[in-house]
Amino acid sequence: MRLAALVRCLAWSVLLSTACEKPTVTLHPADSAGTSAHSAPSGTSPATPAEPSTPAESELDAMTLPPRPDWADKYAGSSPDERFFDIAMLMQHHDLDRAHAVELQNHFRDLTRLKPKGDRQVQYAEALQRAKQGVFEDRRKLSRLARARLIVVFDLDETLYDQYIDDSIAATCHDLTITTKEGRDRYVKLTPGWADAIHRIHDLGGEVVLFSANLDDRCYANARAWMLDGVPIDQHPAIAGFLTNSHLVLQPKQAGSPVVEPSKDLRIVDPDLSRAIIVDDNPRRLFQLRNVRVFKKFQADVYCTTGDPDIRQAHEAALRTVVDEIEDSVRFMEAHEGMRFVDAYLPYTVLGRLAVRWIQMGTGSTEQAAINALRANPEWADQHF
Repeated sequence: MRLAALVRCLAWSVLLSTACEKPTVTLHPADSAGTSAHSAPSGTSPATPAEPSTPAESELDAMTLPPRPDWADKYAGSSPDERFFDIAMLMQHHDLDRAHAVELQNHFRDLTRLKPKGDRQVQYAEALQRAKQGVFEDRRKLSRLARARLIVVFDLDETLYDQYIDDSIAATCHDLTITTKEGRDRYVKLTPGWADAIHRIHDLGGEVVLFSANLDDRCYANARAWMLDGVPIDQHPAIAGFLTNSHLVLQPKQAGSPVVEPSKDLRIVDPDLSRAIIVDDNPRRLFQLRNVRVFKKFQADVYCTTGDPDIRQAHEAALRTVVDEIEDSVRFMEAHEGMRFVDAYLPYTVLGRLAVRWIQMGTGSTEQAAINALRANPEWADQHF
């Protein structure tokens, strides 16, 4: 049935591609320096786009994955239309790469939030038009990501900050204050060492991307208050991308192993998964586990109130340790021609650590010897759980 739907809408593709030739929106093509929809200067309003051609209704249906039950997703109900697209089908049908196909889904979600009762076919057509124009809400630095020797993706909640602090603690232990639309202050505590970590990775020739599963408005509100070198974090030149809940994906079994939990796909920033890792406290929203560095949750309630100096020191060393591992991996990569960053870093990932321990138990070798053995034989690490 899905195939039949695609066949019926092939003729619409020609019309749609014609409609997408002229830029009609005021968002930002990749690598541009414009202002995103979440950070537009006050007193200005975006230009009204020309009405894009509407694709056949069957195409929107064909590109949409079956809906998940509301009880299965903590963010269900936060948007008027929370559909997930079949990313592989979008890529094939419209000749998009993965980054642009996922951005189409993000644009569609933005448009449905802007006009909850709008025509979904028109909103889909406009989202497709923006994706084909290379428009990225977060000013994605695609050319820099393509050239980077390594890419480090950081989760936000309980990795680079904690924004869910007990009110009795937050007032006296926070780094950011965000005033809500209702006039209430909420507080964010940044993980110790966050700025140094970003600078050190940048000094290595790496790129940093921030990727949160949390909702767009909350993430961008935090970003506006979060300064790095006096610049809002999402606009800082050391940050190559800023992704949020609408960039999470599902994957049907036709495109590979099924992904049934809305998840972060590292192929958005590194198509062949050879240079990117993600540092995240929640592996349940990840599925490329050879590229995952699981991070012990940063809990501000504990950090701010503990009387145990060891616990406080452990929190303060956590990000520094991650970057130490990255620097060690870069040194190994530089000393071994042809070594990929993901293979050099593999021993520190969730599946790599299992392999290191397995090597140690089987051979009686030291941890460093096991790390070196895995780097020389990356196939010893499992591909997945």
